[in-house]
Amino acid sequence: MPDDPLPPPEDPVLDALPEDEHAEDELEAADAVPAPVGEAKAEPEIETESEPEPVPIAETRTGTLPEVPRGTAPKRRPDLADRREPLYRECRGYRLRLDPPDLARLRELPGSRGKSDTEIGEAFFDGQAERLAASIVDDVPSPNELRVVVDPYSRQAFLALENRIRGILSF
Repeated sequence: MPDDPLPPPEDPVLDALPEDEHAEDELEAADAVPAPVGEAKAEPEIETESEPEPVPIAETRTGTLPEVPRGTAPKRRPDLADRREPLYRECRGYRLRLDPPDLARLRELPGSRGKSDTEIGEAFFDGQAERLAASIVDDVPSPNELRVVVDPYSRQAFLALENRIRGILSF
């Protein structure tokens, strides 16, 4: 068979159009939006968005750790282990004693996060030792050892001499 092109299929819509060679241009011009006077038709811009590179969830590195500059020692973490022996403070002839369970109760106070029991107890004594000793000076002769029992929820300290409460102080 020779290379005969196939005739186009018959389409009733296309058959109804005028066969004028300029008719096709007129149809396209009717669909187009007229350009403002004095401006040339701009070609539509093709946006080419480059997709951002995906951020890795985790990255594995092998090799050595980065060097720390000399002269800067890493920060030492506080010892947050429970203290096993009491903490003492001498004040006005009295020996005030915070036992380990009372030191642990002080952790409930605001501002004690990240501090060791010793640091918390020292801070408590720094702020309250004078007041504690002054509250019992008329009742208990010095020198004596007094146990400081702490209730962080009521924010009270009880001063005990042997098995008796001798003073209560709010802090």
